[in-house]
Amino acid sequence: ILVKNAEALEHAEKISVLAVDKTGTLTRGEPVLTDLLPLAVSADEALALAAALEQGSEHPLAKAILRHAQTSRLTLASLTNFRALPGRGVEGRVGGRLLRLASPSEFVGMSLPREQIDSLQRTGKTVVVLSEQSSGGGTSESGRRGSEAALALLAIADPLRSTSGAAVARLKGMGIRVVMLTGDHTATAAAIADEAGIEDFRAGILPGEKAAAINALKAGGAVVAMVGDGINDAPALAAADVSFAIGAGSDAAIEAADVTLVRGDLNGIADAILLSRATLRKIRQNLFSAFIYNVLGIPLAALGMLNPVIAGAAMAMSSVSVVSNSLLLKRWRAGRS
Repeated sequence: ILVKNAEALEHAEKISVLAVDKTGTLTRGEPVLTDLLPLAVSADEALALAAALEQGSEHPLAKAILRHAQTSRLTLASLTNFRALPGRGVEGRVGGRLLRLASPSEFVGMSLPREQIDSLQRTGKTVVVLSEQSSGGGTSESGRRGSEAALALLAIADPLRSTSGAAVARLKGMGIRVVMLTGDHTATAAAIADEAGIEDFRAGILPGEKAAAINALKAGGAVVAMVGDGINDAPALAAADVSFAIGAGSDAAIEAADVTLVRGDLNGIADAILLSRATLRKIRQNLFSAFIYNVLGIPLAALGMLNPVIAGAAMAMSSVSVVSNSLLLKRWRAGRS
């Protein structure tokens, strides 16, 4: 646990709400392509097209598709005119074909196998649609011309970290409300939240909306902390009262955060809060030790009833008490309540 400043350690004691990013924070950040449902092309062609399109993306879901294509030893066509649409998907030209890969919610009015999509999302998988734009016709919102047809569905799973469920239970036992923030579909978010033991979640949040979600949580007077790992999390981390970054996350997230969890284990947040509470408890005890001698001694001195030797000894004992009590903090160990 790397703490950047004393202010963060002080505020951590007061945290009442913890907002948690899903991908790479609650989950391992190692998504795997689990299902591929071809609709208008073969499975191999759909995978090759999707992987070629994702060559320009740094998103964890893109890496899952690329890894699967590499495992299948597929040859990828060249990519041009690539565009990343934050929170919406990606688009570009692959072998002269204008393709898009995005969430099913982006394809309003298009004929899609909704029952299969819902079934996959209920198991906690993220579903994306590969589509192709044909020439002719009108113009879409993002400037593409022509009609659009779905080529395939791809489902990607990112398992929970083995420690996430226990960490969430531990935080809740400490009286902290845990809220999950994710851009995933509601059904996918609900499945992951249920597995992690989280009752409160916000789904379908675009990257730029996470900071607003943090400010909304703060509006009720709560002290809100945020934990994330990606570039998209940096504004939300900056908006939180106390921010935690996963050590394996992006440099932008680590730079914006007050505390960095080197191991990526969410139990580190509980440990940081407990360390904050223990530290502040020692500070209060030390203030009591520093003042009690003066509170008792000054009236006696004013009445002429205090020997200077005893006063000097009391002053020394005050310092010894503060230092000795502070050294007891060395006995604190992570993982203890």
